[in-house]
Amino acid sequence: KRVITNDAGSNWFNMKPAAMTEDLKKDIALIRSRNYLDPKRFYKSSDPTGKFVQVGTVIEGPTEFFSSRLTKKQRRGNLVDEIMADPASADYAKNKYKRMQQEQTAKSLQRRRGRRGARK
Repeated sequence: KRVITNDAGSNWFNMKPAAMTEDLKKDIALIRSRNYLDPKRFYKSSDPTGKFVQVGTVIEGPTEFFSSRLTKKQRRGNLVDEIMADPASADYAKNKYKRMQQEQTAKSLQRRRGRRGARK
């Protein structure tokens, strides 16, 4: 007989389930769709979202002061805000959206021209 508990088990330090707030849901959705944020980077497919999730803060070491740290101005409250503030990802998203709009308008013009030819 198996006992159902409300934690992740002793192998996971009895982690409790996180309260799913709107910000946490957005962050998880962003992590799941990270393949589309950077086209040149490959990520393995992600597992379905479980109920045991933890969010933490990365604390840089003293040797990373100049090399790979974010300044206070660059830090944001959550992952979505941080990605939206990044100029490289914003430019990529803007260009991708523009390309998609151009493809859609080309398709609709092609459809209109096809209908116009059928009416005559």
